[in-house]
Amino acid sequence: MSFHQSARNWRLRVEDGITWFRCELRDRHGEYHERTIRLDDHIGNTDGWFIWGGQNFTRTARDIRLEDSDRGPKLVAVMEMHGGGDRGLQGLYLSDKIENSDGHLRFIVSSSCFCVVDCRGR
Repeated sequence: MSFHQSARNWRLRVEDGITWFRCELRDRHGEYHERTIRLDDHIGNTDGWFIWGGQNFTRTARDIRLEDSDRGPKLVAVMEMHGGGDRGLQGLYLSDKIENSDGHLRFIVSSSCFCVVDCRGR
């Protein structure tokens, strides 16, 4: 199940170069539990684009935040490129690769790991 349909109070915490996603997640009994997932274990930066299956995007990102959308929370940041500069504001829908497994956040592993949204409308 896409976690955002059974979650509330989602938020980010950036601390010591690591981005944490935290929310209250409902289990099969309808009870909510505070859950956290370390996004840097699952998301990277490839030349200014978010990439699923990468790591440590926080090291090369700034203005990291969440935006609400009809697809759940969208991770948004300005991502640095290899040669300098940035691609502007980029985004990634967290519910594309994170699910609710009976009240626990779980990263969905698949062979297709490149999921990018260019927030500038291109």
